[in-house]
Amino acid sequence: MSDAEESRIPVVVTGFVMGAADLVPGVSGGTIALVFGIYDRLLAAITSFNVTNLRGLLKGRVKDFARATSLSFVLTLGLGMGTAIVALSEPLGRLLDDADGRVVLFAFFFGLVIASVYVIGRRVSWTTQTRISFVLGAIAGLVIVRLTPTSGSTAPLALFAAGAIAICAMVLPGISGSFILVILGQYDNVLDAVRERNIGTVLIFGAGTVLGLAFFARLLQRLLARHHDLTMAVLAGFMAGSLWKIWPWRICLTLGPDGHCLTDALSTPTLDRYALLGVILALIGAGVVVLVDHLGRAPNRSA
Repeated sequence: MSDAEESRIPVVVTGFVMGAADLVPGVSGGTIALVFGIYDRLLAAITSFNVTNLRGLLKGRVKDFARATSLSFVLTLGLGMGTAIVALSEPLGRLLDDADGRVVLFAFFFGLVIASVYVIGRRVSWTTQTRISFVLGAIAGLVIVRLTPTSGSTAPLALFAAGAIAICAMVLPGISGSFILVILGQYDNVLDAVRERNIGTVLIFGAGTVLGLAFFARLLQRLLARHHDLTMAVLAGFMAGSLWKIWPWRICLTLGPDGHCLTDALSTPTLDRYALLGVILALIGAGVVVLVDHLGRAPNRSA
């Protein structure tokens, strides 16, 4: 689906799926935005919250501010994401804590991401340069998802910095913001704060995300405007590299003191009902992406 075309998926639904994806370490909400056809629109909305528009708001030009910043789009998307985070943080947390639950959850997203690589790849004019960019993106994505998690501090500055860094990954397709939080040792801190409605921690983390988003979205927007195919090839590479992290069947080799796996290895599935369910969910995840892409390319009969 191209951003030049109007997405047939309601924005609030896209936001909900993005929020759910961002809760799972190894999956990026940016992937959902890109496949669902709102990525350019999202970056434009983020970068429109600039000094000029904010000054207009302070002067009482509310309608101009809302129009310039696509405020209804932002609020609707945010509503979907917020609803997913509040509603799904507990059940997804339980699934992630259960070995069989992790298999079926990651199987769904594995199918979704691998189909996303194919769909995004079809939008790139493949040349030697874009192929090299894809490979470099895949290598970078693989290196990042294989970093070893650290122990994180609960100090306000650490939470603020974690928010600024993680939001960049959440916007970047293929690199999971949740996994970056795991790397920084902040995933449990943030997830527990959401579960327990710890408003202070959530606000500090949120302030960091606002700062990180303001800078990173502008960078991505410029890269897409000036080097679209190269940037898209890198993004597709990131997604391909991230597949290592979300392969559903793996063995933990070293367990950290906080319960997160420090080092692991890929394994083959054991032939049981969870393996069958995993394969089915992977196919469903891939089917969702193909369906969304098909809807985006279909003629708009209502136009």
